[in-house]
Amino acid sequence: MNQTSSMAWKLGLGGHSYIEQLGNDPRPSFKEQCELVATCLDAGITLLDTTYYQERVALGRVLRELGRREEAEIAAWNFFAHAGREDDLAPWTPYEPQHIDIMLSELQTDRVDLLVIHAEDDEATLHRELDLAASWMHAGKVMRVALGMVEAGHLHSLPEGHPVTHVFAPYNAFNREALSTFSEAKRRGLSNIAMSPFIRGWKLDEIGEDKALVSDILLRWVAAQDMVDRVVVSMRKTEWVHVNVRSVARGPLSEEERARLGVWIDRVG
Repeated sequence: MNQTSSMAWKLGLGGHSYIEQLGNDPRPSFKEQCELVATCLDAGITLLDTTYYQERVALGRVLRELGRREEAEIAAWNFFAHAGREDDLAPWTPYEPQHIDIMLSELQTDRVDLLVIHAEDDEATLHRELDLAASWMHAGKVMRVALGMVEAGHLHSLPEGHPVTHVFAPYNAFNREALSTFSEAKRRGLSNIAMSPFIRGWKLDEIGEDKALVSDILLRWVAAQDMVDRVVVSMRKTEWVHVNVRSVARGPLSEEERARLGVWIDRVG
């Protein structure tokens, strides 16, 4: 295995890649979605993250068409369709007993590899969700459990014997608040997954320089952080998969690149 392919595992494909909302580029067609997921799997990117229910439905159709479910590591969050608002990106909802079967139906699978519980400030609610997740693990419907949009305080409220093994949080060169959370997670033996390396592409536009160069530097800054185990990136074009894999394989930023990043942060941060 060469350096490029071995580093591809550090990347995950974001579910925003499949939907019209939350992106600067048009929603890919079903054929393009299939090509995108196949390209990721071929490159060694196996973590396929889904947040909103529309993303689960899209990924379920794609993996069924490709026949490659067993190669994928599906992450799924607790964002569900709300009656009368099926086309909207509805807010997150605490897990209830019926939700796991809804998710499995949407994903057209028998299990969720990484079930993500959106961080909850109310400890009683969070503990109920953790108990549900543990019961779903016992039933074989969930393989592992993560806490999403997490802050350090949420980690301190985890009960003894909790099933959480991973945490998700936005973390990029312009938003480093998750560093203390990731440090605490590492201290507890948890894996850290960073999100939004490009802040959904907005910073690429704001910086106003060559986007290929900017995205390379921003992605490498995140991926090279000691506290970061994996990075979720939304990609709507197959060519971006290869570009991002090559970026991660290049490793940490040079002194010149760090200085350039500092200029961008000072200017548009």
